[in-house]
Amino acid sequence: MTLFKLPFFIFFTAIALLFLGCGNKPVVKVYDEGEIGKIGSLAIKISPFDREIDRFFRGRYRFVESSNTVLYVVHKENICCNSNQNAAIKAVSGLPHNFLRMEVKRGMKTIYSYYIDLDNPVGIGDLQRAFDRLERDLKITP
Repeated sequence: MTLFKLPFFIFFTAIALLFLGCGNKPVVKVYDEGEIGKIGSLAIKISPFDREIDRFFRGRYRFVESSNTVLYVVHKENICCNSNQNAAIKAVSGLPHNFLRMEVKRGMKTIYSYYIDLDNPVGIGDLQRAFDRLERDLKITP
């Protein structure tokens, strides 16, 4: 490759990686692998409370409100980032305006977390994929 073509190759490769590398893949972490397959019951806390989200989860799993292991579901919509540090990203590709986070905790101890940025408000499909992943990762039975 000649010296003249190298900057163009690097520029177009960087642009391609920028667009192809930005996917809506969840960030998942199991903090305590000793808990896999050992969670007998869960309580649920949804913030902010949403009737549709609550109905979805209660249709998928029998939650026990007195359980000391809690599934926290947090969702935000229409987030506006005013930071000038993200100006280049906002100008080229835009930032997601919504997210879904789920955490399983026992007391203050985090056992599991799931986080995904979303381009649209949280929908049933997003909840389905998130809970399927949680069930698979922690070997929870409905």
